[in-house]
Amino acid sequence: MLMILTIFGYPKTGKTTLFNLLSGTKGEIGAHKELKDSLHQRTISIPDPRLDQLSALYPEKRKIEATVEIVDLPGVAYGDIKAGKTLATLRRANGLLHVVRAFESTQLPYLRGEIDPLKDISFMEEELMVADLIVIENRLGKIEKELKRGSPTELHQEKELLLKLQAGLMEGQPIRTFTLTPQEEKTVRSYAFLSQKPLLHLINVDEKRLKTANSWLFKEKISSPFLIFAGLIESEIAQLDPEDRKAFLEEYGCGCGCQAAFFSLLPQWLNLIFFFTIGKDEVRAWPLPKNTPAQRAAGYIHSDMEKGFIRAEVVALESLLAYGSLQAVKEKGELRLEGKDYLIRDGDVVTFRFTS
Repeated sequence: MLMILTIFGYPKTGKTTLFNLLSGTKGEIGAHKELKDSLHQRTISIPDPRLDQLSALYPEKRKIEATVEIVDLPGVAYGDIKAGKTLATLRRANGLLHVVRAFESTQLPYLRGEIDPLKDISFMEEELMVADLIVIENRLGKIEKELKRGSPTELHQEKELLLKLQAGLMEGQPIRTFTLTPQEEKTVRSYAFLSQKPLLHLINVDEKRLKTANSWLFKEKISSPFLIFAGLIESEIAQLDPEDRKAFLEEYGCGCGCQAAFFSLLPQWLNLIFFFTIGKDEVRAWPLPKNTPAQRAAGYIHSDMEKGFIRAEVVALESLLAYGSLQAVKEKGELRLEGKDYLIRDGDVVTFRFTS
């Protein structure tokens, strides 16, 4: 499963700075100069100390980390989130990273007068909902025409669902806050609604506000998850030797740094777990949505494994590390045989048995 996370936001907020920090490019990627610039994108590894421990048991095998693709969009003009290329790119994303400006700079004039991150967050969330309302309105119009030619039950159900979502959006309720049945979830999946996608606000502060950012930004007023980072300071620190970075991050109040904080938050934000496999030549980590049955999890590796699923052989990573090998795990009776409906847990080491 290749996850795509798209960085977006208004101009001159530090989007490409964030892209460089998350991808570890040390400023190799420059800012978008024009709206027509091509996208910045890079596939990066998700660090997981547990995979390092597992890999140490099998030094002869390659270690393959789970990955995520980060995409950096050019700045979006106010009120213009609905633009074709921007909209299409956002719809392909599994999660949205909204960069919010909270820093002063005479070299980068702010385009809306006084800097107000809370207002920008509110305005952007409204733009995402408006984009969804347009989709719903267009679809409802087509449904009405189709209903005149007949009245299939599925169309009536879709219409009722869209009307419910429309009413909530009109009241400022993002679709991600709705409780949908499995069938409703399946119905709306093809729309790729923007306000249904996981949204993370990354608030770019300056040195002056870094240590007081939480109180200054009135944390309780931001409903979606957010992280605070100091783009300029961290970009400068990123140029230092690795052994010096930690000391400077702590000195400036940057904690463990933007990248580490982001990856620490990632599983909770995207509702993910990670399981592990030990193959003939590799030890590998796999990201997976929580509460995924074993048979469907097998499909994340290969569709043939899902179609021919027989069973899953499962052991908790902690047990495998304690006993040192799968053979020892079997001898101790710690290896479990699970069926297709078993929900994969975070940290499971799984061998899928299937017919080809």
